[in-house]
Amino acid sequence: MITSAAPPTRTVPVALSAEALLHQWARQSAAPAGAAVVADSEIAARKRGGVEWRTPQAVAVSVLARPESLDPDAVDAGWAAVSLAAAQALDDCEEDAERAAKRVCLWPDEVQREPPDGRETAPGFVCTLGPGRVESAALTVRVGPLASAVERRRVTAALLRHLREQAEGLNEPGPLIDAYRERCATLGRSVELRMLPHGTMRGLAEDVDDKGRLVLKSPTGLTERIMVASLNEVRLLP
Repeated sequence: MITSAAPPTRTVPVALSAEALLHQWARQSAAPAGAAVVADSEIAARKRGGVEWRTPQAVAVSVLARPESLDPDAVDAGWAAVSLAAAQALDDCEEDAERAAKRVCLWPDEVQREPPDGRETAPGFVCTLGPGRVESAALTVRVGPLASAVERRRVTAALLRHLREQAEGLNEPGPLIDAYRERCATLGRSVELRMLPHGTMRGLAEDVDDKGRLVLKSPTGLTERIMVASLNEVRLLP
């Protein structure tokens, strides 16, 4: 659990990846919950599925979670947590709050703004499992391009605040899942899922369950719960 003392933050100009540094810190020096790594540049950044992140002038913020009671079967709640944090943080950074369009999440790892603002946002979640429990997890958000130093500082501060809040929320993920559902524009839409290692599924995205899985209702009425690890891509259908 994150204590009242401010968790430590390490800022580096260049990293292989922000989450790699965070995992090293957690493994070798027992970094506490809420510890964070901010990387101004990454050499080998990856999005979900190992897709390269190539956006220039980006910042990466990775925050450590040490959930005390998160069931290993509910690790997909981490994707809801990190996506929700990204949407909240970027909403906070809108210069004109009254005219700002609230960002929405597309399950499991996309954050969108209408109209687009020219930035790309990539949430990421990687966890380490122990016997019957989740030992730690890295919640990472990459945002770019961020051209000015002022903009970069503002986005970084907002990401640190919301990622730490949602990382702590993984101890009892029910409320964060409820907040994620309110922002999830995938729900109520017909979708096509490209699965791993192959195959496709189609149906209605009915819900995100309390474990962070997508509840998909097929055209035949069969309901399935889709884990993020089994997914390649989600396509919204007309």
